[in-house]
Amino acid sequence: MPELATGALRTDLVDSQKVPVHMDNYIHFEDESSYRFESLSRRFRDIEEVDNMRVDFMEYETYPIVMICSAAESGTTISVDHPEYAHRDQLIYNTRTNEFYLMNEDIGGTGSAGKLTVVNHAGTGNITTATAAGDRLLVTMEAHAEGEAIPPAFTSKPRFKNTYLQQFDETLQYTDLSKGQGEYGEKQYLIDRKQKWIYHKRGLNLMLYLGQAMREIASASGPRRHTMRGLRDWTTTHRQNMALVPGGLTLTTLGVLIRECSEIGASSDSKIGMAGTNAMTSISDMPAAAIQTSVTEQVWGKKITSVITPFGPLSFAWDKTLSATNGLSDVFAIVDQKSIHRLRYRGQPERLVMNVSDASDFHNTQDLITGTAGMKIVLEMLNAWVYGIG
Repeated sequence: MPELATGALRTDLVDSQKVPVHMDNYIHFEDESSYRFESLSRRFRDIEEVDNMRVDFMEYETYPIVMICSAAESGTTISVDHPEYAHRDQLIYNTRTNEFYLMNEDIGGTGSAGKLTVVNHAGTGNITTATAAGDRLLVTMEAHAEGEAIPPAFTSKPRFKNTYLQQFDETLQYTDLSKGQGEYGEKQYLIDRKQKWIYHKRGLNLMLYLGQAMREIASASGPRRHTMRGLRDWTTTHRQNMALVPGGLTLTTLGVLIRECSEIGASSDSKIGMAGTNAMTSISDMPAAAIQTSVTEQVWGKKITSVITPFGPLSFAWDKTLSATNGLSDVFAIVDQKSIHRLRYRGQPERLVMNVSDASDFHNTQDLITGTAGMKIVLEMLNAWVYGIG
């Protein structure tokens, strides 16, 4: 027989297991310092809902215009790393010699593999000044001859990328007697819920940094298991080992990193730095020479939350996940908030579901933290992964 409810159905009559609790609304920001990147990235934009555990997307990059010479040459063929970037009748500018060359083939590299076929800027003959290894050649505009046939067409192709969402379940269990136990202060099971949520968020924070995308069917003997892709795995263009850089992380090297991450128009006006312990120490030392003290002062120093470089400002925060205890104190991640997209499966947000126990188990109650999460990074070259900071 069904249990009867008379009168209006009140909220207190709704079974607790039917009420998902979105715990992010109940955790104070001070508690979020242990999962700072997760917290900030959630605030960049609304989390995007998708309908597949695999997320596919396309990126269109601007057509490249820079080629690097690989040898010294003075004839009509020039060895470069990407001859295919240049096409018939385009003018090629050598930034070292200030000389223009005129492309003399439909697509670079077709006449001689790995080389451009060119003529002197005057329209015939060898180039004037020999190239040198490392010269940068810029592909400029096509120079059309009167009445000449139009040149062959070319364009760039989109890049197809993908990542996976990750589903998770974590449980918290307590007995009916422990729930009713007389206690001072907040009930222990309520404290445990909060602590469990923070524990879950710390794990998610680590995956947002370190996760590697994977789909496999072996571990569960058939069903798919997915893991998400994190910032380190996404960031391939700008990866810097500071152990190899003289002086380590300085204001100058920081400016270079910001410049490299800001060279395309899609970049945000400012970047955000997620700093490990060593990076925080290095950044805090940067203004030391500018601090003026006297013998009468008892407190001095600078609390730095941002730095300004010639290539744009950088705001930063210490993420306690990036600590020596976790073996990550050497890490410093520069992120562009336009680039970061948090993901979740439609209808499966992070949430706490109360009382998911078997109905026959009267004396034990389980709460479940469940949901899905993932991250898509668009134009990953807007970000940087820095490590090896001493």
